[in-house]
Amino acid sequence: MKFQPWTTAYIWLGKRIERFLPEFEELHTNLRKAGIGISFKAYVAFMFMVSIIAFAAAFVLSLFMIPLIAGMSILSGNNFLISLMLAGLSAVMTLILAYAYPEMRASNRKGPIENNLPYISSFLTLLSSSNVPPSMIFSSVSRIGTLKEVRQEFSNIIRDVEIFGEDLMTAITANAKLTPNHKLRELLIGYVATIRTGGNPTEYLKVQTEAITKERLGKLDMMLESLSAIAEIYVMVLVAMPLLFVVLFATLGMMGGGVMDAALFLYLLTYAGIPIMGTIMMVLVSTLEK
Repeated sequence: MKFQPWTTAYIWLGKRIERFLPEFEELHTNLRKAGIGISFKAYVAFMFMVSIIAFAAAFVLSLFMIPLIAGMSILSGNNFLISLMLAGLSAVMTLILAYAYPEMRASNRKGPIENNLPYISSFLTLLSSSNVPPSMIFSSVSRIGTLKEVRQEFSNIIRDVEIFGEDLMTAITANAKLTPNHKLRELLIGYVATIRTGGNPTEYLKVQTEAITKERLGKLDMMLESLSAIAEIYVMVLVAMPLLFVVLFATLGMMGGGVMDAALFLYLLTYAGIPIMGTIMMVLVSTLEK
């Protein structure tokens, strides 16, 4: 049997942390949005367990390291007090990181879902226009292997229907509220509302697909404009300006006076300035939506 630390944490701390569960209610939703397959109570128990481990490890480590750094006695009260403070800080930071992790992971899932949303909405429209039943439509999307994050959202819907026996529309609504991407949430909730009010789901999906595709194309146009501007800055800062300085300081060096300063500046420009500016340009490009 595979070792699962959260299961062990729940066995050890499950009953002791029940009074703290209302304080972490938002975490329950974030776990579902993040797609983390750990129960709420087990994850809270795991948070406390790793915090306790962090406290013990930091206390023991500080107890022996601080005397080596500060030159105080291991058995001194100051050493014990400082180690206790550092251990408490480590435990609190560990608890905060464990609490924030599901929300960060859910935020990271938004991008892949939104990037693939035009293809998903088009696929839903195609199947719906072919008179495929809604259950078959969502089952087909849940089997698309290349779209991991989207597949997970639709797999949860099929799971609730086939395993827990929920109505399809109810399962779609419940899972739509827990998806990290608000556009997919609006698409699914609107789809359910259209069916329940007797509307035409195919026409609804066509309208939504056109709107999603148009918005996506607009973002791509903005990204291309940004890339064009960054390319111009790149040529100016990393091509033209270094050449200008090289010629300038080489000429000054040949004319005499300040030769060492010119050589030093060229070394700094070559081995520090250009790499740093190149790194900044790479960061700017990476921030653009892919």
